Amino acid sequence: MSWMSTKQGAYVHKMASVMGSVTLGTNTSIWPGSVLRGDLNTITIGQGVNIQDNCTLHVDPDHPLMIGDYALIGHGAILHGCSIGRGALVGIGCIVLDGATIGDFAVVTARCLIRGNTGIPAYALVYEKEGKIIIKENRAPYLLTLAGSLEYIALAEHLKARKKKPLTIDKDALAKKARDLYKTLTSSN
Repeated sequence: MSWMSTKQGAYVHKMASVMGSVTLGTNTSIWPGSVLRGDLNTITIGQGVNIQDNCTLHVDPDHPLMIGDYALIGHGAILHGCSIGRGALVGIGCIVLDGATIGDFAVVTARCLIRGNTGIPAYALVYEKEGKIIIKENRAPYLLTLAGSLEYIALAEHLKARKKKPLTIDKDALAKKARDLYKTLTSSN
């Protein structure tokens, strides 16, 4: 089983595994050790998304997995049959389970467990404190997420060009691009 639909410009590292019914948007990047299995349902990933090292994305027959444009999925995250909004961040080591929905531009900080069928509002900042999930509405630093997604697009292009030196980024220019991208994404609503 290895069917997949990749739009032009997606980057899949040779040490990542993508199989089944998986659609990757333009400028999406899948990093080493990540496994995407669309074997029981579909995985649809928008444009400019980055799936960082050692992530696991899977589905079940009742729950496809969808990730909106310019979302950032941190190292070692596990996503199972859930929906991640545009410009959202799922932090390092998070687990998001079947039927959960992370709203547009929300930020779920590292190591959070988002249980099945939980809804996280758009622009929410989510963190764990003493084993409980805390949701602060309209507090997400979404421009940092968009800047991170743009940085990963540049990094993938840098690696595809086989450049040997580390990537250098102008942080001020990146911040401006993130603001412009946010305006573009929100003006289409």
